[in-house]
Amino acid sequence: MPKILIADDSETITTLLTTALESNGYEVSVASDGHQAYQLGIDSEHDLAILDQLMPGLLGIEVIEKWREEGIETPVIILTGVDDERTAVESLDRGAVDYVRKPFRLPELLARIRQRI
Repeated sequence: MPKILIADDSETITTLLTTALESNGYEVSVASDGHQAYQLGIDSEHDLAILDQLMPGLLGIEVIEKWREEGIETPVIILTGVDDERTAVESLDRGAVDYVRKPFRLPELLARIRQRI
C-alpha cells in the first residue's frame, strides 16, 4: 500500500485528503506544521508528500530542502493558496515535482497523485 504524507495547517484540508486517499487505498501520515512534516519524512519512508507551502515552523519548500540535505528524495506536491508564478517556479526549482493551487479539485489532485506513484 503506497504511503503518503500530508502536511497542512488546515484541519479541513488534512481531513478531506486523508479520507479521499484512504478510500483510494493509500496509507496516510498527517503533519500540521513544517517541523512535524520534516520529522515524519525523516522517521519513515513515504512514496509521496503533499506539503502546504505556507505552514507554521517551516515552509513547504524549506522542508524539501532539509530533506534533500538528508538524502531524502520523496517526491513532493506543493499545495498553496498563493497564486504567484514566482512561488510556483521556486517550488519546482527547489525540488517539488508538482504545484497545485488552492482551492483544488479533488479528482484532479488524485490524478496527479496517481501519476507520481
